[in-house]
Amino acid sequence: MLKDIKHQFFARRNGIVADALRKGGEDYKTIFGLQVPDLAAISRTLTQSTALADALWADTEVRESRLLACYIFPPSEVDFEKAVRLAREIRNREEADMLGFRLMKRLPFAAEVADTLRSDASPLMQYMALAIDRHLS
Repeated sequence: MLKDIKHQFFARRNGIVADALRKGGEDYKTIFGLQVPDLAAISRTLTQSTALADALWADTEVRESRLLACYIFPPSEVDFEKAVRLAREIRNREEADMLGFRLMKRLPFAAEVADTLRSDASPLMQYMALAIDRHLS
């Protein structure tokens, strides 16, 4: 399944966007340059799956894997501890926004996750808390 998804990333790659992201300092090993509509289209071909989402999220070297994972985590299978762990694993603001919009806002305890992250001194965790709050409003 991951191989098929990577083929879809490759088929939709956008070199101009990928180059701009690299020049902007993104530190992924591989950036295909997919935009949100591309990721949404791919996500519509997939069934929500914890196993697949976990595998994509664990693929820290590929930007699009991390972002697509946010679409396919089944909210009913994400408990508070996992939500906090995922939030603490974000690498940048783009992941924070995607995780907040695609997953966190669907969790009944999202506000509590944001409160937990607010107590962290990391600017990225502060941003993640704000991203969750913004998507709950």
